[in-house]
Amino acid sequence: MFLKAQSRLGCHCQSNHHISIRFGKKPPPSGFRVRRDIRVLNITERQKVFRAFDDLYKTGVMARFGRVHGSEIYRKHSGAGFLPWHRVFTTALEEKLREVDPEVSLPYWDYSMDYYMPLPNDSIVWSKCFFGNGNNTVSDGPFRFMYGGFNMPIKRDIMPEETCPPGLISKADIDGLMEFCHFANITTGRQRYNQNRSHNLESLHNSVHNWVGGDMADLGAAAYDPIFFMHHAFIDYIWEQFRRRQSSNECNVDAEKDYREPGDYSIKNDTIALQRPTDAMQAFNHLQIRDGLWNNWTTSVYGYEPAPKCPECGNSENLYCNMTIDPRRPEGVCVPKSIDFCVDPPLYAFHRDETYNKPQGDGAKLSLGPRHLGVPGDGRTRFMSQEDGLVSLRNQLAIDMPTTSQQVFSDNRISTSIPVLATLSSVLGILVVTLGIHNRKITKQLQSLRNPSWAKFTTASQEDTPGTDEARNMGDDSEQLELGTGI
Repeated sequence: MFLKAQSRLGCHCQSNHHISIRFGKKPPPSGFRVRRDIRVLNITERQKVFRAFDDLYKTGVMARFGRVHGSEIYRKHSGAGFLPWHRVFTTALEEKLREVDPEVSLPYWDYSMDYYMPLPNDSIVWSKCFFGNGNNTVSDGPFRFMYGGFNMPIKRDIMPEETCPPGLISKADIDGLMEFCHFANITTGRQRYNQNRSHNLESLHNSVHNWVGGDMADLGAAAYDPIFFMHHAFIDYIWEQFRRRQSSNECNVDAEKDYREPGDYSIKNDTIALQRPTDAMQAFNHLQIRDGLWNNWTTSVYGYEPAPKCPECGNSENLYCNMTIDPRRPEGVCVPKSIDFCVDPPLYAFHRDETYNKPQGDGAKLSLGPRHLGVPGDGRTRFMSQEDGLVSLRNQLAIDMPTTSQQVFSDNRISTSIPVLATLSSVLGILVVTLGIHNRKITKQLQSLRNPSWAKFTTASQEDTPGTDEARNMGDDSEQLELGTGI
């Protein structure tokens, strides 16, 4: 049962920014919803989601959420409060989407499928059919020319070329998380990521922010890009799988009460971070951090459709089953098709099609917070060839391979039809990649005839500077999200 509404807001009548004290206390008026991977949605369902995001952008709601996430950074990052706070935050945004269209739910982006592409920046999600272009100003797709936290159109820099480039979360990373039973095993405490970096869900999440790059790599600007919420929906999906494991006979842990030990809540002092279980949630002051651990969120508010699996891959026209890319998974893995397979008609309903050409001066650089501190990737960048990317991917997959063929094929689920399916899948995969490369070469040749000069966009990475946000903490005057009288 959801708790009855309680008033712990105190006297804040002078503030115009507050949240209904009923949010999270009662089931949502828009009803239960199911989240699915963005590529499983058909074109009508996708465009309904995009139109709802567009409505929130035009009415300033997206900017409100962006500002809240970018303020008081250490009250919901680098600590135990990261997962419960972001669960409430993304659900609040989802409820706003459903106020626009009750048939919409927040999709998640399962990038563990993109990981299996030679170059994941070639995934169809970076086309106008989904997220739009992945580098430079977002000028294509449903989120084109949306303004972000820097008071400029949102920028991205996917698969950046760095000394140690970031990477996406892989299925092996997720499997590693599922080897543990306790909340403390996968979260951040006083020691940051030094002790459990490879199985720290927050650290793995940080790497995806840096992989997308641009505004998403900056803690203060990340939530202005709609990708942020689909990224966090998948992080929440992973956490929910972990919580189900906690409740299983393998762990027998009460997921609603399991938390970190006192004194080990955050890299910051408790009086600054305020990530103790009974501390109020920033922007949701009527809720406590521990309220984000309720089972009610995924029993009464939303649920998840399982991530696409072979051989059906969610019956999506945007995915295919590759039976051979990962020998550790003889059942195969679903892999996205390339950008060239995007055939959706453009959405003309958005009035943001004038290119941003205003010159910028050389004044002070605006910084909204430190960069996400994630784990190193596998070395792939978008500047590699498809061939080099595939070699790097296969080398990475071979690192954790079993040492004998007997271990690889010991799974009793393997049937005699696997060799035939593997051969067909391999041929299909080669055809998909080859067709994508061929189409891309033709496109580049045509573009070069029209515009012979190309400019390469690069961004300077910001250093992680813990503590720089403390001067910006707003205390009792911090902005509260207004959700009306709904949930």
